[in-house]
Amino acid sequence: MPSVRPRAPAAPVAKVLVMVLERSRIFPARLLGAALTLLAASCGSGGDGVNAAPIVQADGGAEAGPSVGTMPCTVNTGFPGDNQCIQVPPADKGYQFHYGPSNYADAAEMAKYTLQPNEETTDCVFFKTQNDADLYFNEYHSRLRPGSHHMLLYIQSTQVADGGPGPCNQVLSRNLFGATSPTMDVTNDSNAPENDGMASRIPPHQQVVMQMHVINTGSKPILREGWANIVFTDKANVKTIADPIFFLAGVAMSVQPGQTVTNHGTATVPNNAAPDFRLAVAIPHYHAHTTRFTAYKVTGGVKTPILEQYGTLGVAGDPELVHFDSVTKNNPIDTSKGVPGAYSGDVYLKPGDQIQWECVQTNDGKGINGAPLTTPLQFTEQAYTGEMCNLFGMYAPSLDPTGDGTWKSLVNP
Repeated sequence: MPSVRPRAPAAPVAKVLVMVLERSRIFPARLLGAALTLLAASCGSGGDGVNAAPIVQADGGAEAGPSVGTMPCTVNTGFPGDNQCIQVPPADKGYQFHYGPSNYADAAEMAKYTLQPNEETTDCVFFKTQNDADLYFNEYHSRLRPGSHHMLLYIQSTQVADGGPGPCNQVLSRNLFGATSPTMDVTNDSNAPENDGMASRIPPHQQVVMQMHVINTGSKPILREGWANIVFTDKANVKTIADPIFFLAGVAMSVQPGQTVTNHGTATVPNNAAPDFRLAVAIPHYHAHTTRFTAYKVTGGVKTPILEQYGTLGVAGDPELVHFDSVTKNNPIDTSKGVPGAYSGDVYLKPGDQIQWECVQTNDGKGINGAPLTTPLQFTEQAYTGEMCNLFGMYAPSLDPTGDGTWKSLVNP
């Protein structure tokens, strides 16, 4: 399991970061997964994980150039994706979650994270945070090696021993953030005024799980690895807490070979939603048998498409993160031409309004690399022999800013 050591502690967050354990844009973010390394680099050949060079600043203090969350580091494993490595941020600016080997020179350690051709695996690393106070962040950056289907980070109430990678035995309590594409950078780069001061929170002393789903469709072994950096924001700058949406549909699906179905989901805005309640970010999650994913805002009985994306049969889905605010201009939806797109503007909602979503899913009788598939598609992690119809993202303001504010919907349990 990757080692977790903080850098030399820095003033305001020293106590919070002293012992925190292992492995978009997040605060509005996506599904994330895998093993976790907090303040550990694994970005080099050393075994302690803390070997990334410090950020060079141009003017004696103010950072210049790329974000502290995206500074590259150098690894040379011989596996595809070495260029994805990013450095650990300085301890007073953020920290890193890492899934992957703690020592690239250790053959046994490398073997734990190596995946052979036509193999697929989903597993987790477990750890407990040691922060004594809430942490806030409004910037998130992740990098995944080729073959990664998703990376997910969540908090659960069930306590387990630190370690991994191993079976997840998932008891999801609160999804923090995640990624489903090789590179994701989440910031308030639109400068929308309603996003000013919006941040996500990590409570103290949590049981954290980091999950990673990797598929090797190639002819050579690959290395399972991902890096995720969050960048802190001072509590004094936080005006609004954003929390995740966690919408699942088709949980009871059984799509027979040769059959096409449309799975539907509905999430209703709770009665305690604030007057400025809105969906800030959304990203679909589906597998290799989904050809269309559409989400709608339903208010006052009027159904408005807000997001539409398309998949290709036989190809594991790579959905895109969509931002909804007063500045971001998304490509318009054109269903008649099969052009993906999204609504432009804020998606405000009031109690009783709904977010609805649907997936068109076909069991064409083909699995990974075209292998025969004779079983029904069921709601499973396997990207080629199972399916999902989920919507993830972030909303604000939080329904429960001091507790578990996840807006959840589970359809067809």
